[in-house]
Amino acid sequence: MATISAATVAAAAATGASYAYVDLSLHRMGASATAIGLNAAMPALAWLLTTPLMPVLLRRCDPAAVLRVLLGVAILSPFGFLVSTDQGVWMVLRFLFGGSLGMVFRLIEYWINAASPDDRRGRNVGLYAGVFCAGAAAGAALVPLTGTQGWPTILLIQALVGTALAVLSVTRAAPPPIFGPARVPPAVLGTSVAVMAALAFGLFEAVPYTLMPVYAVKSGLSEAWAAGTVSAFLVGALIVPVPAGMLADRFGKPGVLAACAAVGLAVPLVLPAALDTPAVLLAVMVLWGGGAGSLYTVALAMLADRFRGADLAAANVAFGTLYAAGALIGPPLHGLAMDRHDPHGLMESSILLFAALLAVVIGKHRRRRSPA
Repeated sequence: MATISAATVAAAAATGASYAYVDLSLHRMGASATAIGLNAAMPALAWLLTTPLMPVLLRRCDPAAVLRVLLGVAILSPFGFLVSTDQGVWMVLRFLFGGSLGMVFRLIEYWINAASPDDRRGRNVGLYAGVFCAGAAAGAALVPLTGTQGWPTILLIQALVGTALAVLSVTRAAPPPIFGPARVPPAVLGTSVAVMAALAFGLFEAVPYTLMPVYAVKSGLSEAWAAGTVSAFLVGALIVPVPAGMLADRFGKPGVLAACAAVGLAVPLVLPAALDTPAVLLAVMVLWGGGAGSLYTVALAMLADRFRGADLAAANVAFGTLYAAGALIGPPLHGLAMDRHDPHGLMESSILLFAALLAVVIGKHRRRRSPA
């Protein structure tokens, strides 16, 4: 976990820096909001298309070599941002950079699941989620220091990815290979509660980062307080996944997953009432970040409780693919809801999402415990 954590925090910092650098650069270049949004969707599209390749790569190639090649692509592709100002080229570059690092994270998640003891898997996945969040936030915070013009931020991004590559190369650590094809039917994977939770998290993930500040401003708060809602959510997403994972290890993952979904449902029910008191609003956002942010942690850890070997790799593919699909379609769906009922449609769509997830989790758990 020390090796994985060091590599993850460096690669996540590169990801956070790239988001801030590319979006701000496109804005300076005169790109429309629609064009910036399409560009920002490229990593999710890359994850959607490349994640299904993971079992093939683990079966036919040396996993350590696969990680090195992916990180190499992530180091080289940012050069293109310096030599072209064509927005179409930048979409391709974002696809390559986001896709390669996304595959790195999917491989790391499979690695943690496959290698962790059953009684520490939730804690380990929670630690991974926490260091990822910390790294992404730190990377984004470094961009104002290096600027969005010229070499400095590109060199920063490349240095961060290079650090991850160096850590994994020096320690000679890598995900375990798999042997033979998966035996579990795709229908079983696609309907497992963990994979459904990944879809729900993907659908929700953009809400606190992109639409929540807009919701806060439309509700009468200042831009400073609106930006603070993002930071508050990140605080919860940073500190809660590890204890949530430990609770899942001790008391069972389905119950903790249901509790996370319940928090995700409760917050948008009460959040409009908290708008009158910004300090209470920030506290509610911390709670939302902790509960909703831990969904990914607990659901990912659930996979290895049920699947092993090639089946676990296939389950991670289903998990990552549905998460990517949710991340791709979630922002426009929530944005549409917000346009239809401005601004509280955002809370209404969030309520519907978490109510559906909670119903699925409870329903699956009851069926599993039924004597029939």
